[in-house]
Amino acid sequence: MKIRVLVALVTTAAAVMAAPAAAQTTAQAEPGHGHGGDSIRYASAKACKVKKATVLCGNWRLVTHHGDIIQLKDAQLEALDGKRRPVGFTAAPVAISGDGQKIVYFRKDGRIAVRTFGGGVTLLPANTLPKNVVQYNVWFRLSDDGATLAVTDRRTMIFDTKKGKRLGLLPTKREFIGFSGDGKEVLTSATDEVFRVYDRSGTLLRQGRPAEAVNGWGPNALNADARTLATLVSGNKIVVSDLETAQVEGDNPIKLPKGGTVEMLDWTGPTQVTLHVSQNLPKVPNRMTVLQHDTKTGVTKVRDRYDILKDTFTYAACGG
Repeated sequence: MKIRVLVALVTTAAAVMAAPAAAQTTAQAEPGHGHGGDSIRYASAKACKVKKATVLCGNWRLVTHHGDIIQLKDAQLEALDGKRRPVGFTAAPVAISGDGQKIVYFRKDGRIAVRTFGGGVTLLPANTLPKNVVQYNVWFRLSDDGATLAVTDRRTMIFDTKKGKRLGLLPTKREFIGFSGDGKEVLTSATDEVFRVYDRSGTLLRQGRPAEAVNGWGPNALNADARTLATLVSGNKIVVSDLETAQVEGDNPIKLPKGGTVEMLDWTGPTQVTLHVSQNLPKVPNRMTVLQHDTKTGVTKVRDRYDILKDTFTYAACGG
């Protein structure tokens, strides 16, 4: 059975045409992981009506924990095809680090850029991807602290975001799942149903088949120890297992918001996982609830809750 994983950060939503909200509804909001200043909550691409069709328009917008909306004017909005033509039906990929301090995107000249919130921009080498790359087939993923970036086209490349230097290349036919809790390792899966953990240079560190209790379920996340997995099973419990021995080390129930879909699962502490859960409600088409779950005690609390801008075509939430 193929392991079901959620690795995409951009979630397409049904666009509801309305005026943008001035600020975001929030409950128990916590900027990033305790930053005293502001941070990015999510990025939103706007939807407009053109001849009865709903299309992308404007710029990518960064919505912060303080309720500010910042136009990301240098970012490519519509994904380009192999001939550098806008495809019109999907946005160019973006990704935000778990701490909400870095965002990665295609710049309008085709370069991949990593922007620090309130700071400068680091560009990846111009030849990182072929000139004829189809942008909607490319995925970005930042580590929780934003220090490391994964760029996936046909294969996954790992970059240092401070200097834009490539650190490693993962083997072919390895599906990137995510970074470990400290961002120093990478978790992958493959059609042979084997989890493999690599360091950032692409060197294999360990591998193992999933425990029977988690096989076929997901999403999965790798602890900072680079061997402990957390898996959402049946949508109602978090199972912790050892990647090499396939031994289950913990099994706690978790209650998700009604009708919720877990978009992301990340380790954000030695025994803590964080889940981003989206809901499509009758009066609120897109609501995000961020849960923190203690894998030892089984206690779950709401870290954040917010509604996506109503005129959103597609969005990308922070990780972690």
